[in-house]
Amino acid sequence: MAELSFETHGDRSSPAIVLVHALGTDRRFWDDVVADLKRDFFCITPDLQAAGATPIPATPVTAEQHAADVIALADSLGVKQFAIAGCALGGMVGAVIAAKVPDRVTALVMTNPGLRNLPEVKEMLKQRTVDVVEKGMEFLLPAATEKSFHNQPHDERYDRFVAGYRAVDPKAYSSSVLGFLEIDIEPYLPQIRCPVLLIPGGQDLLMPPEAAATIQQGLSNARVVRFEEAAHFIPYQAPDRLAAEMRGFLAG
Repeated sequence: MAELSFETHGDRSSPAIVLVHALGTDRRFWDDVVADLKRDFFCITPDLQAAGATPIPATPVTAEQHAADVIALADSLGVKQFAIAGCALGGMVGAVIAAKVPDRVTALVMTNPGLRNLPEVKEMLKQRTVDVVEKGMEFLLPAATEKSFHNQPHDERYDRFVAGYRAVDPKAYSSSVLGFLEIDIEPYLPQIRCPVLLIPGGQDLLMPPEAAATIQQGLSNARVVRFEEAAHFIPYQAPDRLAAEMRGFLAG
């Protein structure tokens, strides 16, 4: 297990929620949502291995290893029970955590949910690991962000995302991608006992919204709320609506 860099926001006496960032991002990914939730929740935003201020590991890290790191972080903070929110591959890590420690996870929110990488996405990501090490993050732009922000406005949030993406360490990005290539959360679904909220984006090209229904079938207590206007990064593209949806879900 690795010692993760992290931030906390809000009152420690409030209900805790761990927010797991997406691939190619770091803990700042959730800033717009946390700005709302921190009023009533103790928000924990870690940098997974090879992201943000957490060091690049010697070998790529699997979702299971990321899950163990996050659980260890909760332990170090003395947080016994917590909700989890994660976007895309971050949501898959959240699902693994919910399955591994079902007595501790009170609720799970998966935005842009998926069971596994689609074959065409996997091939695209494999090629990225080669290109990014040889040519840098700039080589992936603007194609990578355009696909993630399909049919989204090029506003301040888009510009902020692109700036953060451009600044990612190429070796860290490659390591993260390789660790997530073979992810598959389907075997974990029967072990998840907490309520689950699945929020697909209607414009998502990387984790198609239809995947949410498949995931819902494998869970005992899940509902789907589709954000038709959003694409692959809902916490960036619809943070206000997401925060409101999460508040209602977590209150229930």
